[in-house]
Amino acid sequence: MKSLTVLIRAELEIPDDWELVEHPSGMQVLKIGDQFVDFDIAPLTTQSLAPDAEWSDADIDIVGEVLDTVVGVDAELEIQPLQ
Repeated sequence: MKSLTVLIRAELEIPDDWELVEHPSGMQVLKIGDQFVDFDIAPLTTQSLAPDAEWSDADIDIVGEVLDTVVGVDAELEIQPLQ
């Protein structure tokens, strides 16, 4: 068995009324209106070798197989004003 580390960093430009809050579950999440948003890993697949291949999570068997191998996920959220 091997260990794979996946580091994903995304930057979003969000409206001023979206905010970071502490959810009762203890997680820091994004609050949009009355909805709470967390970020998670979402594996995407394709069988195409084409440069413009379409990637999706539609193959639930392989996506499930990949997700079953996840032993930990950590999302760190931070809001900074645009300059």
